[in-house]
Amino acid sequence: MSDKEPPTYRPFAFTVLEDDGVNVTIEVSEENYQADLAAGIDEEATMKPGRYKFTRGGFLKRHPELKLDEKKRA
Repeated sequence: MSDKEPPTYRPFAFTVLEDDGVNVTIEVSEENYQADLAAGIDEEATMKPGRYKFTRGGFLKRHPELKLDEKKRA
């Protein structure tokens, strides 16, 4: 553990249920949630048990001018 990490640092633990390359569904178990709380992580700083759906690439959809294939190097 580095000096910059708080003493309650714990890797975020979850299970990937579905990943089609664009949409990702993860699940946070009650066991992992309780382990985070036992490690001293604030309840508001961790995800509650359940399933969560995310979409990859949302940032570049909102900012297409930042795509690497459109930029030329000097």
